[in-house]
Amino acid sequence: MLSSANWYYGLIIISLALLVLSLRYRRDWKLLVLHINVAAIIHPFEILVLIILNGYQYLPGILPDPKLDNYLGSYVSNSLIVPASAVIINAFSLPLGYTLGFAALFTGIDWYFTVLGIYKHFWWKSIYTGIGLSILYAMSKRIWAGLQEKRPSLLVRLLVIYLTYAPIYTIILFLLNKGGQLFKFQVQWAGEPEKVHQGLFYVYLFITGIIVTLSIGLKLRLRYQLLGIVVLVLLNWAIGQYDIFVSQVAGISAHQLILVTIIAVLITILLFFMTKLKYLFP
Repeated sequence: MLSSANWYYGLIIISLALLVLSLRYRRDWKLLVLHINVAAIIHPFEILVLIILNGYQYLPGILPDPKLDNYLGSYVSNSLIVPASAVIINAFSLPLGYTLGFAALFTGIDWYFTVLGIYKHFWWKSIYTGIGLSILYAMSKRIWAGLQEKRPSLLVRLLVIYLTYAPIYTIILFLLNKGGQLFKFQVQWAGEPEKVHQGLFYVYLFITGIIVTLSIGLKLRLRYQLLGIVVLVLLNWAIGQYDIFVSQVAGISAHQLILVTIIAVLITILLFFMTKLKYLFP
């Protein structure tokens, strides 16, 4: 019988295979942007249901720390296999019947993983997965259609920039922070520390993501772009000054988050250059 880890490794392999197949067939790097955008749409939902509301738990059995193991399972599901399925649907322009078929397939996988004991429901039900994915696939088609437009609206451009930048920032920070071992976002009176950390992180990500999006997505004078940097610096100073950013080890400060922002912006710019999407610095 396959171990729980092997099932998740299998999902990783299938995800990469679907993505490679889509890219080879369509020969369009914008599919990679679509993949990242779909992951970004899932992210706040996953924080709410997985962490805040304790809807379910992933049990891949890959990492010894149950919390990090749970998060790793979440990344496999919501940053790899689900976005990859949305990519192949759009790459091959699959009709509604196939889209609903994918949603039904993942509903079955959701249920079967609970039977295997490698994924656990609390109040969540498999049918919710099918409904959510049907909505998500419809949203992915709208995003893909927008990516094909030669002259997309300002709203579309800004939305795509944000949905591209946010997950890039998130994965970099998750890896550097080792799942919360170096620092946490905290407000002492707000409740359970892990829920507070994840909730505050998303608020921080949303605010900083909006600032970055406007700074690189709008035609602004240099002084306004510099103002965006100043606001980011002041925000990082504030979360450190008022003990919202809590270092777990010596030598870590909130100011270092600016470096993560710079790296994420550079990767975002490179990705838009590769895809020939002229959304930045219009």
